[in-house]
Amino acid sequence: MSLNHHPQDRQRLNRRRLALAFGMQAVFCVVELVGGILTNSLALLADAGHMLSDVAALGLSLLAMYWSLRPPTARRTFGYHRLEILAALVNGLLLCGISLYIFAEAYGRFFQPPGLNSLPLLVIASLGLLVNLAGVWILYPGQKQNLNIRSAFLHLLADSLGSLAAITAGVAIFWKQWYWFDPLAGCVIGVMIIAGSWRLVWEAADILMEATPRHISLNAVQSALEGYRGVQQVHDLHIWTIASGLYALSAHVVVADGLDRDCLIQDLGDLLHQRFGLEHNTLQIESTNGACTSVCLWHEITQRQPKPAPG
Repeated sequence: MSLNHHPQDRQRLNRRRLALAFGMQAVFCVVELVGGILTNSLALLADAGHMLSDVAALGLSLLAMYWSLRPPTARRTFGYHRLEILAALVNGLLLCGISLYIFAEAYGRFFQPPGLNSLPLLVIASLGLLVNLAGVWILYPGQKQNLNIRSAFLHLLADSLGSLAAITAGVAIFWKQWYWFDPLAGCVIGVMIIAGSWRLVWEAADILMEATPRHISLNAVQSALEGYRGVQQVHDLHIWTIASGLYALSAHVVVADGLDRDCLIQDLGDLLHQRFGLEHNTLQIESTNGACTSVCLWHEITQRQPKPAPG
């Protein structure tokens, strides 16, 4: 089985990617911050501030990924997987705060544009773009599988666009002496930061509110279950996200009398896994006479926690 299909190997690879991106951003953050101070460029300082947030975000994401490996406890029965979601939420809010600072600083500079040394601005911003694009390339394979990786990926993608805006400001100042282009580029960076972080905050909040995953239709799951032979009704159906790629389902299933419940449970579990990617499913089987049986279905294919003892 390849690394892309084994959950533990995939997580290990994502941690390595995140650690490499973190190291690259941390080193260049110092370079860009010093360059922004020396050139007195808001665009470069804004990009340095965004890169500083990248360093904090990547570090927080990396810490959350390692912490989430801790085993479940009697108090936290799902373990620490939700730390990834909390880290993503904090990252998104941090980005919004930085963008507000950029807007406030740009407002004053529009009326009194400071003099800038454009050549160092161009050199540093160009190097920053290369570093950010390298980080984007490193994190891209894992961003579709993990919300925490996606939050870090969005940080670096927005920062890449920010570096491009800073380069544009440097070119405008170098050729036309348009010093007002510097705060304009800073505002453009701020807008891109908000656009990238709002969706991240919303998605993390959805998970914390235990909303139905966006890629899963509750009605489609209910129709699939009720369409199976012997199933008469499904009610109290809930689907939620525990952490990135780890989904849970619970439902009451009313079945006809005289069915082989063991076979039915196995078949329903296979249906939920194959059609909807749901692995952790708890079904309470109810017969028409009111008797019920609770059954927890576990599939080991993408499971992150030890299988509970039978019974």
